[in-house]
Amino acid sequence: MKGTTVTLNGDPWTIVDVAPAAPLAEMVAALLEDEGYVAVVRGFDLLGDALTHLGVGSAGATVVLVPEADGEAALALIAETVTDYEGDDLDTALSALADDPTALGVVDADDDEDDDEADDDAEPGGGDRA
Repeated sequence: MKGTTVTLNGDPWTIVDVAPAAPLAEMVAALLEDEGYVAVVRGFDLLGDALTHLGVGSAGATVVLVPEADGEAALALIAETVTDYEGDDLDTALSALADDPTALGVVDADDDEDDDEADDDAEPGGGDRA
């Protein structure tokens, strides 16, 4: 499934991750976006016929897609940085996310904007002036 190209809105996109739950897929998409990739998250049911011909019939899982041209690089980044949760580890991760959406390191994109604004006000050269 990973590495498969599907067509969304007439454009080729590569599936770079298959997550058992949407919050985990969102974490992967956030990681990719932080690195400059365009990423979308879709449930299998939203991909409809694009995955049916591949023999995917199970709903409930969520995929992360990037434009086809970025597929190989995004797959390599994910292989280096993403933990695949399974079994009891998956249950623990989902429970932690239910209690606290930032429990596994999810960063709110709005928080980054606040930090960027503070950096814009800083003096060039990086040091405090006395």
